[in-house]
Amino acid sequence: MRVQVVPMALETLVELVNGWGVEPRRAGARSGLPVLAEYFGEGAAAADAGPDRRTGIPTAVASALTDDGLVRFADTVFGVFAAEGTAGRVAAVSELLTGIDVRPDVVMDGHEVRRRWWADAEDALLAAALLALRNQLADGDPGRLGICVDGGCADIYVDGSPAGRRRFCSVTCQNRARAAKYRRSHRAG
Repeated sequence: MRVQVVPMALETLVELVNGWGVEPRRAGARSGLPVLAEYFGEGAAAADAGPDRRTGIPTAVASALTDDGLVRFADTVFGVFAAEGTAGRVAAVSELLTGIDVRPDVVMDGHEVRRRWWADAEDALLAAALLALRNQLADGDPGRLGICVDGGCADIYVDGSPAGRRRFCSVTCQNRARAAKYRRSHRAG
């Protein structure tokens, strides 16, 4: 079954990868998985008007997701963030897009032309994430995708700061790294 997808909200992409990804959970010593219902709700309606603006996929498709499927998705997308530099990330997104069937389309909506993307239902979540990453790499600042540099963390982030120099996933990790640096400098002195 083919479904309409839209680019996933980058905040949702980050939440999903950090919540279900093996490496972010391992590095952060988080063994449990988030509760599916917190992200996708329960008992979605069978007939959707279109993709959810947060996830980019129809609610009915989201309600069929499993923890195992989300772990595979998160690990796949984590690989994009782990790729070396912008060229590596572009190559990773391009390769993943080539491996799934995502099709662009245009339709008339009243007197306006609208863009649409279609994907197989089983690829819809990955398609929505890849479209968001494609947009960030091509239309945004490609250098704003990263993995936290704190040694005890591997969470991903999309830098939305004005200066574009973010290196940590959160203020908590930044403070932890600064405190560790401070302790090291005072032990050495």
